[in-house]
Amino acid sequence: MKNLRHLTLIIVLLFNSLLSQDSTKYQWPLAPFNSSKLITGTFCEYRSTSASGHYHNGVDIPAPAGTPVYAVLPGTVTALSTADPTGYDNYIRVRSVINGNNKDITYYHTNPVKSIGQTVQAGEIVSTIAIDHVHLTEYYLGNTSLEVNPLRPDGGLFPLVDIWKPRIVSVRFFVDGTSTQLSPSYLGGKVDIITKIQEANGEGSTAVTNNGTYIIGYKVFSSDTQQVVYNPPSNSVRYLYYIKPLNSYVNNNYYQPEATSSNHVYIVTNGDGADYIRSTRIVNNNFWNTDLLPDGNYVVMIYTFDTRGNGDTVFIKVTKTNIDLIPPSQTNFLSIISNANNNITLNWEANPTPDLKGHRLYYSLNNSSWILKDNENILNDSITSRTYDNTLNREIFFKLYPVDKSPNANVGPQSDVYGIRINVGPPKVLIVDGFTRTSGSYKQAYHDFVFYYATSFRSDFHTSSSKAVENGLVNLNDYNLVIWFVGDESVTDESLNSNEQEIIKNYLRNGGKLFITGSEIGYDLFENGSLLDRDFYNNYLKAKYNSDNAASFSAMGEQGSIFQGIEFGFGLTSQGAPYNEDNPDEIDTLNNSKVLLRYSNNKVACIGYHGYVPGGIRPCSLVYLAFPFEVIHGSAKRQALMERIFQFLGLSTKVDDSFIPSEFKVFQNQPNPFNANTKILFQIPERDFVSIDLYDILGRFIKNIEAKEFDTGLHEIHFSSINISSGIYVINVKWRELSKSIKAVIIK
Repeated sequence: MKNLRHLTLIIVLLFNSLLSQDSTKYQWPLAPFNSSKLITGTFCEYRSTSASGHYHNGVDIPAPAGTPVYAVLPGTVTALSTADPTGYDNYIRVRSVINGNNKDITYYHTNPVKSIGQTVQAGEIVSTIAIDHVHLTEYYLGNTSLEVNPLRPDGGLFPLVDIWKPRIVSVRFFVDGTSTQLSPSYLGGKVDIITKIQEANGEGSTAVTNNGTYIIGYKVFSSDTQQVVYNPPSNSVRYLYYIKPLNSYVNNNYYQPEATSSNHVYIVTNGDGADYIRSTRIVNNNFWNTDLLPDGNYVVMIYTFDTRGNGDTVFIKVTKTNIDLIPPSQTNFLSIISNANNNITLNWEANPTPDLKGHRLYYSLNNSSWILKDNENILNDSITSRTYDNTLNREIFFKLYPVDKSPNANVGPQSDVYGIRINVGPPKVLIVDGFTRTSGSYKQAYHDFVFYYATSFRSDFHTSSSKAVENGLVNLNDYNLVIWFVGDESVTDESLNSNEQEIIKNYLRNGGKLFITGSEIGYDLFENGSLLDRDFYNNYLKAKYNSDNAASFSAMGEQGSIFQGIEFGFGLTSQGAPYNEDNPDEIDTLNNSKVLLRYSNNKVACIGYHGYVPGGIRPCSLVYLAFPFEVIHGSAKRQALMERIFQFLGLSTKVDDSFIPSEFKVFQNQPNPFNANTKILFQIPERDFVSIDLYDILGRFIKNIEAKEFDTGLHEIHFSSINISSGIYVINVKWRELSKSIKAVIIK
């Protein structure tokens, strides 16, 4: 393996030496000029500061605000900007002439002290740092539209001391162009290799370990590593960040579902080799076609190097097989609803996968700990609904996984998380999930946003997809309140289609109460919508559309309203939001609606309305929030806002926690069967002595589990089966003269 690492470095250095180079060297822009500095951002790192992502086009050198920035080469100021009062978007550009060729250097995030046309010398102050660093962008000698790496081996910043190597953190294998992960033990077909790399700069308290790297590549060897069985183009070098590829290909280069400005996750198999990318700046989709190899065992080598030859290499044993490795497509929930007999019914769409075996259904009380309810042998491919008893007076959540008939039992991606709460009390709420977009700010194939809504209030709720509402499976008029969320659904995905609009119109005409939330509703329906879309937006949502970007990530309650005093941030993953919300709509009141929330810049974020809509036979109420509720920072803030929303709509989120049961009940222990521990739940209508005993299946007494007085209400007892053998048992709960029994199965 050591010889292989040495061979890789030789290959990379030879490849690097063959490139047409820009060998211009220059001093540092911060004093002292001839001393190497810390780098906190490297060339061609991924930047997630825009929805589509882009390459970092320079290097970041940290220093406090006000630190002088010096010209690194003599030249003339050709461009500058001082328009941003914060200085963040200000810059100055100096053009040098070297052997008759132009060389541009830009000092970004700085406040210029020179004017356009002025000449400057190397070491002369041209700007000062605005906040905490200077971003230095260098353009290729003789091509001032092409960014080049200021840390390249043969040019750029000098001297540069870098003794810290990049580190390969993880390597994973996916079906090409998908988020379907494969096991190294079972690879087949077209495969993407995804690797996370951390480049280090500095050590100790000044270490920066979240930079992007310089060179990445891979090779495939025989199982004994004595023979190269696949050598990708450019002698295995996939990326060499000497010049910047086109930004439009950044998400072919990086794995967008995970890549961020501080988390560099590369698709190593994409592109047509480093030399092709260098000459065209294009990173095409590509793959490792494992079908070109016979079935058997191999070793995949992944390597990376920084600009000074510090590197890391990993070797992964893999097995190529012709077993079906393609998992089923995702299954979508339609609804989770209940009837008057405490039966809950889960409905889902038929999965079109030809070799589908069935589904695995999991449940959770907290959206964290999940328990298998039924597997694919019970929920076979012909089943699209399932009914269960549910006498708990609390929320419960579900998710589905499709499973195929392959010997490997491929498991497809999970469904969205849906839930239900019954036996608590009114108002009866329907949460409508209208969010299916995965190409905007949120990119995962599934989400759990119903949990964010359901845990912000305490009354009964059902869950439905917008499709189930549209096809008549669920009727809005059966509910006291409808919460309809669309995330950042926009023009292509349609925040609300014409059928959904008609259903909402009829609900409001009949006096319904609606809370609707999403960041692109106005942009979709008004700025890009038809006349009918605009009519719905103005006359049924009672909103005026102002712009697609309110340019704020915090909101506060309107003075003088019941929302006064509430304040919160939203839309930043760094603060706990599930995704970044970069373009919240700016709206305003119309047709007698009222302002409920404003952004921090005083633009309107949320409106409310009481009254009639066109064609209405009863007065309705609505709240329209112009950004997604689920991206509010923190559950406490979401709960506080939802309480005000319910209050505005004439409803209450609070349920009496001293709920008095009307009868004595014993619920099935959970989990069951169990190995070591389970929970026994029961409720009593009056305080009294309760005894809980364990019997075997023949009725012989085993032990007393609990015996004491309990208060009125619901109780949960934890039972450990230590020193009790496997088998079927009866748990008997006795209150006063009444007793109820359940069967429990212990498996060890």
